Amino acid sequence: MQSLDAKTIQHLMRKHHKTIRGIAKEMNITLKRVRYVREHGVEGEVFVMDWLEALTGDPGPMPAWVGRRD
Repeated sequence: MQSLDAKTIQHLMRKHHKTIRGIAKEMNITLKRVRYVREHGVEGEVFVMDWLEALTGDPGPMPAWVGRRD
């Protein structure tokens, strides 16, 4: 998954009883950043995984390159 739209993030926050302050503390980011992501969404596979884990406790399927050693 490459992106999470704002509506999905807002829905997941409500569903899992997550607050802006709680997410900011858990992810060690600013309240301003959480508000921005709630309004605009997030892009990038790693960022999406981080947000899904913070919102649901499950990062979802890992991309193929995670854990790979070249």
